[in-house]
Amino acid sequence: MLMFKAGLLKRVKASTVAIGLINKDTKEVISTFGTGFFLGGKYIVSSAHVFSQCLNYNSLYKEKNNSIEGIYSAFRVSRRGQKLDLDTYRICESIRLPPVKEVAGFNGSIDLDVGLGKLDRTSDSFLPIKEPGQLELYQDIAMCGYPSGRLSLILYRNEEGVGMHLNPIIQFGHIAGLMPYDESSTPWGIQTDIVAIGGSSGSPIINPSDGEVIGMAQQVISTMTTVYKEGMPTNLYKLTKGPLYGVAPLGLAYGVSNMILSLLPNISKNYFERGHPPDLLFEETQIVIIF
Repeated sequence: MLMFKAGLLKRVKASTVAIGLINKDTKEVISTFGTGFFLGGKYIVSSAHVFSQCLNYNSLYKEKNNSIEGIYSAFRVSRRGQKLDLDTYRICESIRLPPVKEVAGFNGSIDLDVGLGKLDRTSDSFLPIKEPGQLELYQDIAMCGYPSGRLSLILYRNEEGVGMHLNPIIQFGHIAGLMPYDESSTPWGIQTDIVAIGGSSGSPIINPSDGEVIGMAQQVISTMTTVYKEGMPTNLYKLTKGPLYGVAPLGLAYGVSNMILSLLPNISKNYFERGHPPDLLFEETQIVIIF
């Protein structure tokens, strides 16, 4: 098994949060849609589509039930003595960064699905991002996140969910490929051999030797899947009247590298505090405000 110092593991988990909706009135978790990690100060990063999911589902919940309103939040479980507390950070604003101007291997710009958020308070832990440089093919990596989102490691009894696992999990693997090509001295993307699923988006990809971020999971190489009667709750099987077929968000995780991520702490501070648009690699277009 890959050796990972306990102190680094603890810091990685403490800095990784679920992103979703908290009930405005009861302060209970309504749902989670992905993973994010603290950049330091009041800033958080995730895939932009995770923040968009929060917005979309909040509108959906309001339409279905006027009494339910969610607060866009990042949360984790902390332990105080023998008591477990839900440690919640409100996400006051979120944005999607403009496309990158030029990317080797592509004609024109490319949207990297990078989202930034501003929190209502300063986080007490964060993950350092490794300075850009050549990443080694096949090197050991670790990924921390909430695979399957709201359903992550839920326990069932008589077909009813009886509990939600709100701590992130660590998965180990290797760099399987780099984007645009393996020998790139400054790769913009990273392909892993770690199996991820919906909810893993926004998970930090870590160098286990120092705990620094070298990438962020955003998508998976999807697979065709079939779920038979034995894998479904009885009521769902009766409803579908047979097996389920489709493309599942399950596969090998890939995403943006630290060449892009290393710019985000400064971009966050400059944009949210000073109103300055991102520069350097990014197109001179309007930032997309998600909420």
